[in-house]
Amino acid sequence: MNKDAVTQYPINEFARKRWSPRIFLNKPVEQERLVSIFEAARWSASSMNEQPWRFIIGIKPDESWNKIFETLVKENQVWAQSAPVLTIVCGKKTYSRNNNPSAIFPYDVGQSVAHLSIEAMHQGIYVHQMGGFSTEKAIALFDIPIDFQPLTAIAIGFIGDPESLPGTLKTRELASRSRKNLKEIVFREKFGTPGLTG
Repeated sequence: MNKDAVTQYPINEFARKRWSPRIFLNKPVEQERLVSIFEAARWSASSMNEQPWRFIIGIKPDESWNKIFETLVKENQVWAQSAPVLTIVCGKKTYSRNNNPSAIFPYDVGQSVAHLSIEAMHQGIYVHQMGGFSTEKAIALFDIPIDFQPLTAIAIGFIGDPESLPGTLKTRELASRSRKNLKEIVFREKFGTPGLTG
């Protein structure tokens, strides 16, 4: 299935191809691809080189996969059950050097997941990030320390056939992709004034 972004301006191939499917093949992701995906996340930029990201990975059908699946809301369980890899992403809430609160850690963790997503596309793998999961269950099931906050769950795998999705999920999967225009998101001089022309 091809859902490449129809961009206004040229961008790199993997950013153009990146999107979040809701159906995955019942096919394992090879270890060498997985380690490259997480290696890309490891080398993301971070404030003060804190590297606040931590990943809990479940590879179907291991216990970690089942526990991560248990944290997902029912709507996500419907489609995520086909994903061969599930991950919980956590962020460290304080700086290691002084234990002061970090306001920037969610941003840094987000950057690492963006790197992971683009490398996944390079490896021929798709990623779907989810806010729909229970942080409380994740903390309890994985003994996540108080200094870490679960931020997102991720499904990882080879893209499957959208025809196998039920009803509205299939409709959403087949719908065209869209984004706001650059003039709506890039400003100059003051907030709301378009900053780029092309």
